[in-house]
Amino acid sequence: MKRFINVIIIVLLLVSCEKLQTIVDVDLPTYEPKLVVNSINKVGKKWTAYVSVSQAPLSNSEFDFLSDALVLLIDNENIIDTLTYNNSKNRYESSLVVQQGTNFGMRISHPMYNTLNASLYPFERVIIKSVDDLQNLSSETTSLNFTIDDPQSSNFYMIGLKAFFNNDSVALDLNYLEREKERIYFDSDNPSINQGQLIGGKVLFDDRLFNGSSKEFNLTFDSFYEIESDSILLNLWSVDYAFYNYFTTKIIQSNNGDNPIFNSEPVNVYNSFLDDEGKINGYGIYAVSDKDSVIINTK
Repeated sequence: MKRFINVIIIVLLLVSCEKLQTIVDVDLPTYEPKLVVNSINKVGKKWTAYVSVSQAPLSNSEFDFLSDALVLLIDNENIIDTLTYNNSKNRYESSLVVQQGTNFGMRISHPMYNTLNASLYPFERVIIKSVDDLQNLSSETTSLNFTIDDPQSSNFYMIGLKAFFNNDSVALDLNYLEREKERIYFDSDNPSINQGQLIGGKVLFDDRLFNGSSKEFNLTFDSFYEIESDSILLNLWSVDYAFYNYFTTKIIQSNNGDNPIFNSEPVNVYNSFLDDEGKINGYGIYAVSDKDSVIINTK
């Protein structure tokens, strides 16, 4: 009997809790889609831009590229080139090649959305000054040291290593770089690199700790690559302010994405397409990078 009474009490409590619940209907504002542009350019390659449309946070619609936008390269309000749409690559392409020091603006317009404008940040191309011979720290670890001369201005870099497994000629040309290769994941005792952001095996970092000085970097990696490969490719990218901030904030946001809602601080991904008053007319990145490469023979 006592057990039966306890069951009745529990049921009554549950019913009472149900009645205490308040359901509030919230009318969300109508979502206003905006243009999304991804234009990450490389010195020596043609200007490109991917153009799409943003989607509402709860949308299940498929992601589509726009093929009917107008994408212009601008220099002091003069149209330098009109990019044409490449259907096979879902992107707009220019007939012009990106030159170091070029500061073209980009304007993207479409009859259904706000027009976007962005300009480039100036940056200096930094080359690899010297590379030391590979050193065996142990039977399992190899060390690679290289040096750069960092300019006085704020600079941003990205480093990557790749191993080539082929006995062909090791001339630094397109055919060589298209050969079979494997990304090398590396470590470093350098604070700037350790504080940087990982992008698929590459490291993105700034020069705050060595601005305006000659800097030596030490990279360590599995000795397998020295033993089995015929050469190792060291890449050093000089990237602009927009490139650095976009990928840094994007990586931090991605890392926070799997955390509980109250356990991480929201991060706004860098946006190249703000107007002079900071208003968001669209989303995306407009940036340029340049690369210097050195091949280290392992045989």
